[in-house]
Amino acid sequence: MSKSLRTGMTLVELLVTLAIIGILVAIMLPAVQQSREAIRRMSCQNNLKQMGLALHSFESVHRRFPKGATEASGWATGGCDPEEAEIEDNPGECTDLQNWVPKCLSFLEASTVADAYDFDRPWSHLTNRAAVSTALNLFLCPSAPGTNRSDQHHVVGAAATDYGAIFQVDRDVYMDLFGVPDPGVAARQGVLAEYESCRPAWITDGLSNTLLLAERAGKGLAYVLGSPMSKAQFLRYPEDDVVEISGEIYVQEGIGWADPDSGFSVEGTGEDGVDLCGPYMINANNIGEAYSFHRGGANFVCADGSVRFLNEQIDVWAYVALCTRGGGEVTQ
Repeated sequence: MSKSLRTGMTLVELLVTLAIIGILVAIMLPAVQQSREAIRRMSCQNNLKQMGLALHSFESVHRRFPKGATEASGWATGGCDPEEAEIEDNPGECTDLQNWVPKCLSFLEASTVADAYDFDRPWSHLTNRAAVSTALNLFLCPSAPGTNRSDQHHVVGAAATDYGAIFQVDRDVYMDLFGVPDPGVAARQGVLAEYESCRPAWITDGLSNTLLLAERAGKGLAYVLGSPMSKAQFLRYPEDDVVEISGEIYVQEGIGWADPDSGFSVEGTGEDGVDLCGPYMINANNIGEAYSFHRGGANFVCADGSVRFLNEQIDVWAYVALCTRGGGEVTQ
C-alpha cells in the first residue's frame, strides 16, 4: 500500500518562508519609497517648469517679467477698500494688490480662474475670494504633507501655494554673514522683485545663473527642519510671522497662490531654523526661506526657464549670487 503524499508545510518551513518574505519586503520597501519620492520630485520640477514657461510667455508679450508683488492701490488713493483684508496688527494699511501669478493665469491653463479675477481689486478683496480660493494643483508639491491646504488666518480660505518668488537678498546678509557692506539695492535685487518689473537685459549675471522661484512648501502650517513648528520654537521665534491656532503653529501670511507675501527676501536662519539671519538658506524653515520636503535640497526655476535642484548644504555665497540678477558674482 503506497504512502499518501504530503501536501502541507511544516511549521519550520512556514516560518522560514515568512522570514524570507519579511527580508524581501525590508529590502524592497525603501526602494519603492525612494522611487515614489523620485516621481513626486519630478512632478514638482514639472510644476516649476510650467511656471517658468508662463513667466517667459508673459515676457514675450510685455517685454519684461511681471512684478513679484504689485503695490496696493490704497497707497495711491489714501485708504483701503473696506472689503479687502488689512495688514495684521496694522489696521488701515492695505494688502498689496497681488503677486505675479494672477497676471500669468492665462499662460498656466487657468483662464477660467483668470476670467473670475478682478485685476483692479486687491487679491484679498471679497470680489476675488472665490477665485483665490480655487485650488490649483500646479502650485502644490506632491511631497508636501496635507490636502486642501488653505489660509486659516489672514485671507481665510485662500488656496495654498508651495512656491514663491525671490524678491531680493536682505541687506543684513552681507554684513552679518560676509562682513562686507551692503552693495546696494540694484546689486541685491532679484528678477521678480517687489514693485518692479525686470527686462531680461537687466539680468547681467546671466539667465541660467539667476533664480526666479523657489519651493516654499507646507504652508499654512509652519515647519522647522522637517517637522511642524513646536510651541517652544514658536515662543522663541523673533518675529510675528507665525500664529498659534488650536494648538498648531501657522504661518501668518504668504500662504495663498495670489498672496504677494508668498515671495521672500533671502535672509537665512541659524542652525536651529529659528534664529534669523544665519547661513542656513534651504530647508531650515518655511516661514521666510526656501523649503521643501525633498531629501537634501529644494527645487528652483532659473530665469532661462530651466529647473535646478539645489543642495541644502550649498555654499552661502553661491546661493546669494544665484538669487541676485546683477550682483556681478560668478557661479558654476
